[in-house]
Amino acid sequence: MGWAAYWAGIGVGSSRRGVFTSEQTLARDRALERYQPQFDGLRALAVLTVMVDHFSADVPNFPLPDWIRLGATGVRLFLVLSGYFITASLRRARDRMDAGRLSAGKTMAAFYWRRLLRIGPAYFVFAGIALLLNLGAIRHYWPWVFTGTVDWLIALNNEWPLAISHLWSICVQEQFYLFWPLLILLLPRRWVLSAIIAVAFAGIAFRIGCVIFSAPIIARWVLPFGSLDSLAAGAALGWWGGRLRASRGGWVIALLCLSMLIVAAVLRNSDPTKLKSVLVEPLEAGAFVILVARTATGFDGNIARFLSNAGLVFAGRISYGLYIYHILVAMVFNRWMPAQMRFLITIPSLRLLVFGIATLFAAALSWRFLEQPINRLRGEKTRKALGPIPHGSWEQEGATRSQHPPHLIFTADSSG
Repeated sequence: MGWAAYWAGIGVGSSRRGVFTSEQTLARDRALERYQPQFDGLRALAVLTVMVDHFSADVPNFPLPDWIRLGATGVRLFLVLSGYFITASLRRARDRMDAGRLSAGKTMAAFYWRRLLRIGPAYFVFAGIALLLNLGAIRHYWPWVFTGTVDWLIALNNEWPLAISHLWSICVQEQFYLFWPLLILLLPRRWVLSAIIAVAFAGIAFRIGCVIFSAPIIARWVLPFGSLDSLAAGAALGWWGGRLRASRGGWVIALLCLSMLIVAAVLRNSDPTKLKSVLVEPLEAGAFVILVARTATGFDGNIARFLSNAGLVFAGRISYGLYIYHILVAMVFNRWMPAQMRFLITIPSLRLLVFGIATLFAAALSWRFLEQPINRLRGEKTRKALGPIPHGSWEQEGATRSQHPPHLIFTADSSG
């Protein structure tokens, strides 16, 4: 089915305290927030583009022409998804606060605790293994890794440190999460959307400043300010509760999105010192906001079957592990693959297959024996602290979980 320009708003304000918990609002929320496997399909596509980009970085025009930056496109999709889910989750927590059912202090404490328990275990397992094996530059830069500031390290050195450079996107994400709940939960409700829009423009202004003052391209990419417009684009959608329904004229919007992505790809391959280059991120973010809004409603037909494919959904569910471990897997194979078997990693197509299967195996093990048990623990702790969490709340990561464990929506590295 096509796309449509019909947006359904939820959580509309009222002058009466407690209106947000009305039966009508809750019914809308339940309809919108039930588990949508197509989002897992989107996550899988995003992380797979990053993995393919990294695993084939040294092979010209493989598997696609170099002007198609798969990793960069996957990054943008993750940023929009992240802003959307976290803000929608915080909006529902805000609804409970406004109804007097939760305090701001308890809500924020639970949010930060859950973030730590979700990001930390796999992150520190990766860091521990990399330290033990002395991979790349991790022993030299370990303080940056353990303080979650790898993005700032990269910007200061203007280079990508081996083994840990992909952590920049997770660091950006966590730095964003430090202040975002303060904005969503504490600002007067009537100011929130305006503040989100202001944050988006701040991201664009940062990149304009980078061009004007000739800042290094790497810093422009990895510093958290450069991701604000994409995160805020998804956040605006999440706060508003918008979605797109199928319509006869949907092909027009689909064509518009495709055109935006093509123009963004062309601009990304142009001179990055020109002001027009700052349009790349907004164009991609705009296209992906529409995609996320349409996925929230649910595609029909072949697109629905593709995004809901069991394999793709599972890859989306373990997407954090796929991302965090894929560089580790590649470096281990490169160091210890026996000489007689090195053809498996020197032939590009075989390398994609071998690295991909090994990363899938590592991520599945991490999901089964590390992340899932901790997810259950943090859910129990949150319920004890805050009481029963309504269906679709940020307790479920905003990821529309009703029967599946929550998992991370993360950004990803396209540095190569």
